[in-house]
Amino acid sequence: MNAVPHRTPFPLGPIARTTVSSRLASLRPVQLWVMEFARCFGLPEDDIRRIELVVEEAFTSVAQSAFEPGETGDIRFVLEHRPGQLVIAVEDRGMPTDLAHLQANEALSLNLLLLRRLLDGFSFINRGTEGKRLELVKNLPAQSIAVQMQEQATVADTAALAPPTEEPRLRLLRPDETLAVAQLAYRSYGYTYVSDFYYPERIRERMESGLLEICGAVTDSGEVLGALCLFYEQADARVAESAAAMVQPRCRGMNLFKDMKQFLFAHGRAKGLYGIYSEAVTIHPYTQQGNITLGAHETGLLLSYVSENVAFKKIGDEMMGQRQALVFYYYRLNPEPLRTVYAPAVHAALVESIHARNGLRRQLEVVPQDHPGEGETRLSVHVRRDVFNDASITLQHAGHDAAALVMHHTRELCQKKVDVIYLNLVMCDPAAAALAGQLADKGYLFGSIIPEFAKGDLLKLQYLNNVAVDPEKIATASPFTAQLLQTLHQQYTAQG
Repeated sequence: MNAVPHRTPFPLGPIARTTVSSRLASLRPVQLWVMEFARCFGLPEDDIRRIELVVEEAFTSVAQSAFEPGETGDIRFVLEHRPGQLVIAVEDRGMPTDLAHLQANEALSLNLLLLRRLLDGFSFINRGTEGKRLELVKNLPAQSIAVQMQEQATVADTAALAPPTEEPRLRLLRPDETLAVAQLAYRSYGYTYVSDFYYPERIRERMESGLLEICGAVTDSGEVLGALCLFYEQADARVAESAAAMVQPRCRGMNLFKDMKQFLFAHGRAKGLYGIYSEAVTIHPYTQQGNITLGAHETGLLLSYVSENVAFKKIGDEMMGQRQALVFYYYRLNPEPLRTVYAPAVHAALVESIHARNGLRRQLEVVPQDHPGEGETRLSVHVRRDVFNDASITLQHAGHDAAALVMHHTRELCQKKVDVIYLNLVMCDPAAAALAGQLADKGYLFGSIIPEFAKGDLLKLQYLNNVAVDPEKIATASPFTAQLLQTLHQQYTAQG
């Protein structure tokens, strides 16, 4: 039975925070505090009881790992509302530790095991001198349209193949039209697409918070024949990701993707965005060719981005037999600031060629691998399961121990059978560039550049955990992409 969509008076962002002593007497009050906020989201009582236990395990784990026996300190609980999620964050500034230490302690390891099993997500964030943060994620109840659409599929199959009789108009969709977007996701991808797109309420939350805009190809009767999204990292971001292209199978061949892309380019240019980046699949060359035709240029290639189980209905539903690769494209809309960026020698020529192809105003400086980092490293680790089964390590500051800490988390994630690990580095930091050079010898390949991401360029590296990559199964649409694929595959193969 499907859950009822959640309704809450809380907007996206932080909801509440409280600081308590690490003494055992603080546990019950903070449990009740978290549980009452969780009830505001319409969570069923079974989930509330799980959250009660989660708070106990998290409190115990932090109190025992952060403070010496007999010592007391402060533990801060922060509640955040993210699209489709309630996040319970537990912060402390006690004794430094990491997941490896926690897992080596038998009692604490059991705590972590329970946390992972009771909730939907778990992240550990090392904030250096600012302490540590555990993020515990609970997905909020929402109505999935997948079952309903499956029931309708056999009845509507014949009608779904008939070409439309109305010419669609392009416009930005409204938050009250997200049910049509969810239904379109099913018609385009079946059950294989990113799960959030089967939940209209989660789509609506992103739209209302300024994190998502959707161009729709809509008939006069209100039918949505196609959709293309703009995702923003923050509501005030100056670049956006064009993604989640969906077209009804009966409308393929109408050039809707190209038309929607041009609509969003015009919208982004008028809005003052510096550019729009996008990710093109390689199970076929059509999306890549569409980007090239429109004037976008490549900025990178991820060899193993998404599960082989993602398929396009009515475009060769058969699977590839390996995880699908992805090509990054960037379309420059408005002049960006002139920036000095840093790269290691191993990536410098490629970075320079990407700058030139995209016409970016950049001054590149090559950094030696032994360029020292200062202070403590700060980073976060985020794991996605779903159709991705990947992890992202995002570096906020590259300290003197950055390489050792990144490789420690890399080994840990590989042991958890994560297929691919991405490392996100800012290109304005020479120490981050030096780290990229050091990690090139440890299995981290070049992935992509994302210009102006988070107010500066982002360098994304990729680490494949014994994933099979057959370049013959990867469709490329330009000589640049074909050469990049060959180079990355050779480097990956040479690692053994």
